[in-house]
Amino acid sequence: MTELIESFETAKGNVFGDLLTTRVKDKPLKVGLITLGFFEYWRMFPDTLKANVTADMTCIYDHLRQYLNQDEVIWSGIIDTLDAAEAAGQELASQRVDLIVYVAGTYCPDYMAIQALEHVRHVPVILFNTQHNNKINLGTNYENILRNSALIANLQLAATFKKMGWYRDLKVVVGSIQDIAAYEEMTKYIRAYKAYISLKSTNIGVIGHVFRGMYDFEYDKTMIKGTLGPNIISIQVDHLLDQFGKATEEEIEAIVEQTTNRFNIVGLNEDDIYKSSRFYVALRNTLERFRLDALTLLGQHYVEQKTGTTSYLANTMMHEEGKYVVNTEGDVHGLIIMTLMNMLSGQVPAYAEWGEYDEELNALLMVHHGYADTDYATDKSTVKVNRSPEQWGLQGAGFGFEYTLKPGEVTISHLIIDAEGYKMLIVKGEALHIPQNIPCEEITAVVKFHTPIKQFLAALIKEGFAHHCIIGYGDLTEELSNVADFMGIRKVIY
Repeated sequence: MTELIESFETAKGNVFGDLLTTRVKDKPLKVGLITLGFFEYWRMFPDTLKANVTADMTCIYDHLRQYLNQDEVIWSGIIDTLDAAEAAGQELASQRVDLIVYVAGTYCPDYMAIQALEHVRHVPVILFNTQHNNKINLGTNYENILRNSALIANLQLAATFKKMGWYRDLKVVVGSIQDIAAYEEMTKYIRAYKAYISLKSTNIGVIGHVFRGMYDFEYDKTMIKGTLGPNIISIQVDHLLDQFGKATEEEIEAIVEQTTNRFNIVGLNEDDIYKSSRFYVALRNTLERFRLDALTLLGQHYVEQKTGTTSYLANTMMHEEGKYVVNTEGDVHGLIIMTLMNMLSGQVPAYAEWGEYDEELNALLMVHHGYADTDYATDKSTVKVNRSPEQWGLQGAGFGFEYTLKPGEVTISHLIIDAEGYKMLIVKGEALHIPQNIPCEEITAVVKFHTPIKQFLAALIKEGFAHHCIIGYGDLTEELSNVADFMGIRKVIY
């Protein structure tokens, strides 16, 4: 008898008619490398020019493979005739490349590039304007000038693109064939594009709704899919509560033991730890059952009342394990930024709220609602588990963490949709060293900014961004800026 296929909303089995059976996995990006020379020059300088240009282009190919070691670089060799351009274009199309790096090795007429690119017009192009080294050789000869004449070809080609309406967002990188900064710039752009593509197959679950009165978090699933990329899937809270009820004692006790062995627990009893551990099992199983990559849970008040605990142990463990990204209060846009930062850096960022300012330090106090990867703590030995200071109908003390984030360069971001469409906040800052944890029963950070703090806050408020912010370690400003461009949304950079 054929199995009856039902919706994930009602099905008892694990195959649904409205969710993919297998979660879409990220694949290596296919980067096509197009390199051009000019057949006319080979006969004029037959001894060394073609060999030298080929060596230059091979150097670029080798560097790209080194920097893009998680992806595939596809190169057809030097294109120097129209037939070679046609063959290369067909090969790149058959390989279904995701992005093109275009390099001219000498001057070459624009028709060759156009012949190849017509086959892959739908993918972005990085135009790498390069030369053999970064100094002018005052004792040069004409053959060497031809070897370094790509600028002429690139100006001609870019002007032709403008006239044709092609590649309106053409990415141009300038550097010599050994210029590390140029390869790093290309790598950041390619990494951003890979994350942008991955977002399109990301499944984000929403349990509950946006916290009442937080209009800044409200969202439209269609706008998110059409502009930002992810699939938003509404999950009834009963599914989570069902998993809470089904959690086995063996699963729960394993988490209880792990939690009590790892953390300094203050003011919680065995029942508080048990319920929080049970919540972790329920949340994990819900994510797995519905093939989700990320999930936002309202929490207040209903779930806390039904389970007698918070999601904060579960969220922390999810972030430390790195398989799923989760947050609370129905902050879907914040969750998308968290997912994006995780794709870019390999670390799930912290989720916080803007706080009070310090004019002398030119810094802000950031406060997080009780969960984040404990590797972010200034001193992991001082991480404390305590009650949840905000008691949303709990039966017991709840569960939360207290520590202060470690020092280091950070990037702060969020998304919001306003009357003009989507925009992305991108801010670089520095988490300061705070030797003692701030004793507020929460996770905190003190972040210094480059703009004078009162000026920054006035601009931030006037611009109208959400009251949450996402804090990721490292400088991700360039990658986030590139993703915003791929999405076609505005950027607000401080």
